[in-house]
Amino acid sequence: GLASAPFAGRKDAFARLYARLLDPIHSGAILFMGRQHVGKTALLHNVATAFQETAVGVYIPLRETNLDSEAHWLLALAQTVTTTLVDQGYTVSRLSQLDPIGDQPREWLEATFLPQVLGAVRRKLLLLLDDADCMLLAVRSGQLPADTFGYLLSLAQKFQNLYVALTLDSGYESDIDDLAPLVASTDVIRLSNLTADETQWLLQMPVRGLYAVPDECASAVQKLIGGAPGLAQHVGHEFFRRWEMSPELNVFTLDDVKTLTPALYLYNESDYRALWERLNANERIVLTAISDLVYNDPLGRLDASAIRGWLNETDFPLDLTAINATLRSLEYRDILLPTPGGIALGATLLQSWLLDNARLGRRVPASSEPSPHACRSR
Repeated sequence: GLASAPFAGRKDAFARLYARLLDPIHSGAILFMGRQHVGKTALLHNVATAFQETAVGVYIPLRETNLDSEAHWLLALAQTVTTTLVDQGYTVSRLSQLDPIGDQPREWLEATFLPQVLGAVRRKLLLLLDDADCMLLAVRSGQLPADTFGYLLSLAQKFQNLYVALTLDSGYESDIDDLAPLVASTDVIRLSNLTADETQWLLQMPVRGLYAVPDECASAVQKLIGGAPGLAQHVGHEFFRRWEMSPELNVFTLDDVKTLTPALYLYNESDYRALWERLNANERIVLTAISDLVYNDPLGRLDASAIRGWLNETDFPLDLTAINATLRSLEYRDILLPTPGGIALGATLLQSWLLDNARLGRRVPASSEPSPHACRSR
């Protein structure tokens, strides 16, 4: 499971959250934002482990939680907290003797449940709410009260040892203001891809003593996947499986990376397609130009002028202002990387997908808004 899988990077994210746990002012929740498969859920699971000397982390998967009423939501919250405490060996026998939640769920939570829990734990209690977009949608539909996020903040302010952290898909970045007053804009931490050093650590350190992934192999993997955390985990898993089947082959080579590449492409093809569908028209046009330019001249300088020249030969010309704005957007999405020689695609695996699928003649949907991931049916 994610809680026990090897984990790399995110030192800045951990540091920010740890600083919040030491903050007596209690200024609200930390929000971890990122695209699908960038490691938001893995981060929350590892927060619970990393801070176990400081706080009890309670992981709450909102996508699997009943949010069709406040009573159901607060009851699910209480049940998850209780289960976590039991799993961690806390004595919570008194919780079974509490009055039922009744028709005043907030009063029950504040006067009955939380005082008992915090008294039993005698440490900080950190609520880790995964996929906050589900809660946003529940508030908008009227299933949860309009002040739900304000209420969570009031709980953290009322109970000194209660803290909150959330995750949000970057497709909902424009909705961050709706998480106020629980989340301030300065408390949003954007998760991006792993650095080359972090990918190298992930592939090497957890298996030290079993087999070796030389630096050149780790670098090749980084170039292939661009540091995408989910793909890095998958590569590590595939390496481990191959070693389990043939333990005598205990040093991986560049040929092993090459052999794995077609299966890795198939594994991630649906994610690349979903990424493409989220792009707007200009982003698709520019990426199509980039993929063809790279294919035809891998060592050539890639910049806005080169892209404009390529597009001028098509029915989709763009001026330099539009191209530069699009390049910044693609960099923000971790699709492109700035380099001393201009710009580059972050992952050669994506380059392969673009060559197979990016066509300027394809219809671009009128809306580039992402399709929300389905939350629990209500």
